[in-house]
Amino acid sequence: MASKRLLFYGGSFDPPHTGHRELLKAAMRAVEPDLTLIIPTGLSPFKNRVRTSFWDRVRMSRLTFSGIDNVRVSTIEGRGWRSYTMKTVRKLLKKYPGYELFMLIGSDMLTSFSKWHLHRRIMANVTLVAGGRDDEHRKAMEAAAVQLRKDGGKVMILSFDPVDISSTRVRQLIESGADVSGFVSREVQEHIRKRGLYR
Repeated sequence: MASKRLLFYGGSFDPPHTGHRELLKAAMRAVEPDLTLIIPTGLSPFKNRVRTSFWDRVRMSRLTFSGIDNVRVSTIEGRGWRSYTMKTVRKLLKKYPGYELFMLIGSDMLTSFSKWHLHRRIMANVTLVAGGRDDEHRKAMEAAAVQLRKDGGKVMILSFDPVDISSTRVRQLIESGADVSGFVSREVQEHIRKRGLYR
């Protein structure tokens, strides 16, 4: 009997935007998971700080990814310590025994994956699913995938039409008072307005 599939997507989501949502939908089409988890980071090893609280990012993630079947937002990293991926993988393996794990990451994460803490151990437990913001990164992603596969990793590279936006750019637009309706949902915009975020 084939094992169930769990796709998880970690990130700061500060804020989550349409690019995140479209990347997730492309990954779900490719992986066909039984369960998908969105995992906002507690304290990322790659970023000194985030602009908003963990719970604001959880709330915005729930608003952004609502309406997609079998998607849940997990608070597994919300304990205040640095969110090393292997620690999260261990927790998922314990909480979801019998599931095959697939981890969704962006192109920049794939090309730098060999520098991640315990990256070989992560690859021994998950299949990497990667998608980039544009075709410019495709060759670099393919080259990184070749090396990671030589190192024993399993890598899937997605084919999809990415949305040209980043959380950094969304924050900049909000700070300047520009319209972000094409990039974040109406509900997330309302949450940002009510909470006075990114001002």
